[in-house]
Amino acid sequence: MSAGWAVAAPPSADYTLIYADEFEGTTLNEEDWIYREGQRGGAYFHNSLDRKENVTVSGGELHIATRQKTINEKLFNTGGGIISRRQFSYGYYETLSKPYMGGRGTHSAFWQAGNLFEIDGYEIDSKSAMACHNLYVGKLPWVHRANMPFTLNPDGSYLCAYEYTPQGVVFYEQGRVVAKADWTELTAAQPVWLTALNGSGKVDGPGGETTFQYFRYYSKDYPGVNRLPNGSFEYDPDTVNPACPKCWQLSGGGGLSSQVVEGQAARDRYTLRHGRADKPFEVTTWQSLDYLMNGNYELTAMVRSSGGLETARIRVTNTGGPDLVVNVPASETWKSIAIPRISVSNNSVTILLESKGGAGQWVEFDDVRFQKPALPGQAPTCPPFQLILDPIWSLAPAEPISFTGDGKFYFFDRNVGIGEAITVSFVMNPERRVNTLPIARVPRTGPAGWAVQLTEKGQVVFRIGSSASQQSVVAEADYPTNKETRVTCVFDRGTAKLFVDGVLKKRESGIRFTTQDATAAGRLGSVNSEYEAVDDVIAASGAAQDGITGKIPRCRNYVGTLRDIRIHNRALTDAEVTTSILKVAK
Repeated sequence: MSAGWAVAAPPSADYTLIYADEFEGTTLNEEDWIYREGQRGGAYFHNSLDRKENVTVSGGELHIATRQKTINEKLFNTGGGIISRRQFSYGYYETLSKPYMGGRGTHSAFWQAGNLFEIDGYEIDSKSAMACHNLYVGKLPWVHRANMPFTLNPDGSYLCAYEYTPQGVVFYEQGRVVAKADWTELTAAQPVWLTALNGSGKVDGPGGETTFQYFRYYSKDYPGVNRLPNGSFEYDPDTVNPACPKCWQLSGGGGLSSQVVEGQAARDRYTLRHGRADKPFEVTTWQSLDYLMNGNYELTAMVRSSGGLETARIRVTNTGGPDLVVNVPASETWKSIAIPRISVSNNSVTILLESKGGAGQWVEFDDVRFQKPALPGQAPTCPPFQLILDPIWSLAPAEPISFTGDGKFYFFDRNVGIGEAITVSFVMNPERRVNTLPIARVPRTGPAGWAVQLTEKGQVVFRIGSSASQQSVVAEADYPTNKETRVTCVFDRGTAKLFVDGVLKKRESGIRFTTQDATAAGRLGSVNSEYEAVDDVIAASGAAQDGITGKIPRCRNYVGTLRDIRIHNRALTDAEVTTSILKVAK
């Protein structure tokens, strides 16, 4: 190992190393990786081109060069990266890298993405002292965008890891926990990406390289937890090819023989149907899972069928042992079928939903699950599927986020806290009374936006409008320091209400500003406007350090903790504020 490189370990002894690439030798292992190639679009990237030629292996490291190159008489900012051929699911992911921090323009990242979600172990722009640890889920508002100052080791190395679990994602930086994203709808297996893109914002130097010494993946057993992605066929069935649900592959038959259909599902809203009314059909819907822990698994599913099909079954193969099959019985009502013991010995499995029948025959599948048996007394983990929730955005439901005033902040999306009516609620524990904005979504100009301010006099201020022009609704709250307090702010068509621990402290009507701005991303924990959200990255804005002051005294970054942050795109009733919102006793 190179001198100065740090070494870390998974957070628990339950983890087993399943896959590692130490990037030894002089060539990339193309059985495991493909190159990232092609142009990168978006408002923030300029003439950004990823090339295979920019990726090399030597000296025990993966090298990704970022340089300017003229191709067909056009100047490109070239970079590159690699993408894993196989897909990874729950587990602990770790890299040791040296992100390029010379001239501006390089965007280094260690991340995981497919068609369900994206986890950014880290994103770092060269010459920026801010690392991003993110979780995005489909087209939902940004679930988690943590931005925090970081420090490299003396040799320029950066140890980054994340733990992807059935409860969400835990991010590690230099061996310590730095952020947590709570989210339970993340059953998926997706590729890992190691990249260095060039042309990220302004490019002011000849470029250099980002290096990775290793990528390691550890897994462990998750008894009673489904490992099969989208086995209930609920992910975006109305926005993708309905013949082939997300995470699955389709063989034979074409789109007319396979459809995700709504209504009369065994659970939730959707089910997968094989069959044709006009002619015979043969179709297979399948997916493979890699890097599983070996051992005994079980498969269960809900099925129904017209009967009479030549083939109507679920087949399990590629386990290291013989194929196993369970047939679908003829039934107009939903029936449960199972393969109770599936021995996996090669860390992989392929699950196939197979059917062959005549015109007018059909078979339906729903709630297909593949898991290790639950432990005695373990509660079932099969809650109703739901992605769009009320509140529209939430963070830190139980464990507080600590802010020290160092510039750390969280972004939230532009469609959060928008409309004729909104509610913003959080539990705060400030260390001291100062002018500060713990949460805000404020554009620089215009008649719309909002912010919640705390003052050195103990007031809570709900500001409606932009940084340049706004109206402040002030509550004499006398909030304590070093003690938790629930603050809830409601705006409804010109009327604002401020509640402290469920008690109404201020009500004001006739407000001529609104909360309907759709241009500004929200911020939690810091008013420092040095960075702004552009596409799916952060960018240096060049703005003043305090960009949300308006007509009030200069605000400072929040110091203390925040938890159970909830934002609704509607006005909660007084009863909801005082009963359904947890009150914090003073």
